[in-house]
Amino acid sequence: MMSLRDSPIRRGTPPRPPWLLPVLIAVGALVVIGVVFALVSLVRGSSSDTASPASAAPSPCVTELVAPSQVLPEPSTVTVNVYNSTPKSGLAMDTAKELKARSFLIGKVANDPKKKTIKGVAQIRYGAKGEQAAQLLLFYVPGADLVRTGRKGATVDVAIGNTYSGLAPQQGIDALMASPKPIASGPACPPSSP
Repeated sequence: MMSLRDSPIRRGTPPRPPWLLPVLIAVGALVVIGVVFALVSLVRGSSSDTASPASAAPSPCVTELVAPSQVLPEPSTVTVNVYNSTPKSGLAMDTAKELKARSFLIGKVANDPKKKTIKGVAQIRYGAKGEQAAQLLLFYVPGADLVRTGRKGATVDVAIGNTYSGLAPQQGIDALMASPKPIASGPACPPSSP
C-alpha cells in the first residue's frame, strides 16, 4: 500500500480567468502602437532638422558703414513735384528752379493739391518705389518730414512749408553724402520705418 509520502497529491494548474487573454492581447497591441508612434516621431523630427538647417537659422541682420552716396540715387534720376503749402506766392517755382539747378528732374509745380498748410519746413511725400529718392531729397531739404503714401511710382513730392528757408548748401550736402553711416541689411532686420 502506498503512503501519501510516496505518491504526493498532484494539484492541477488553476484555470485561467476567461478575461485574461483578451486583456493581454490589448496591452500588447498598445505597447506595439506606442513603439511605432515613437519611432515615427523620431524619424520625422530628425529628418526635418537635417533637411533644412538654413531655414532654422535665418540670415542675420548685418550692420555696416556705407556712405549715402553709395546707395542713394543721383539727383539726375529723381523726378520731384514741387508744391507750395504756404500763403507765400511763387515759393514752389523758386524752389523748383533751385532743385533743377542741382540736377533734379522737375515734374509738377503748383499749389499743394492736398490743400494743406504746413507749419514746418516741408513734407516729402513718396511711395514704396520712391523711398530712396525721398531719402536723397531730405539731404537737400533738411528738417522736412518724410510722409509715405500709397503711390505706385518713384516720383516724390516736396510740399514747402512756412519755415522753409531754402535748400541746404551743396558743399554741406556733399560732405554728408560722403560720410559713412551705419546701415542694417539682411532678412533678419526689422523693416525700416520712414
